[in-house]
Amino acid sequence: MDFRNIQEFFWPTIGDAESAKKAADQGFLAAMLYVFLALTPILSGQVAKIFDVLVVALCGYFAKRMWRSAAVLGLCMMAPELFFSVAGGVSFRLASSAILTLMFVNAVRGTFLYPRFAQPKPTVEVLPPEPTAAPESSGQAGEEQKAGSGEDRIKP
Repeated sequence: MDFRNIQEFFWPTIGDAESAKKAADQGFLAAMLYVFLALTPILSGQVAKIFDVLVVALCGYFAKRMWRSAAVLGLCMMAPELFFSVAGGVSFRLASSAILTLMFVNAVRGTFLYPRFAQPKPTVEVLPPEPTAAPESSGQAGEEQKAGSGEDRIKP
């Protein structure tokens, strides 16, 4: 596997609306991975963990639907997991929480950059100049301009 592909997964380049959507979809993927990893504590009877898993799952779902607040809340839910895994010292828990936190960071990036790229860009149409009509006789055109000028109307 190429290093560029791995880097593109963990820190995607966001240059258009489609890449912003893909980055936001990482929040949904992170939430589903978190639900899968949290099945063991839930099934073992840790009822308090159910609320956390439910909130993260909803954050992932709504981050996929481009809700900025959901992506930020999901990141805020993952940050303590990362902090406690560093303190605990378990390598699998540390690696999984670091990856899930990074995926929620990408979801935040995607949801915040999506509106910038999704707006339609105004188009400017350049029209060729209109051809000018030649005056019929140069003497009449000059006299009409004199008669219509403001100097002749105002007499001291």
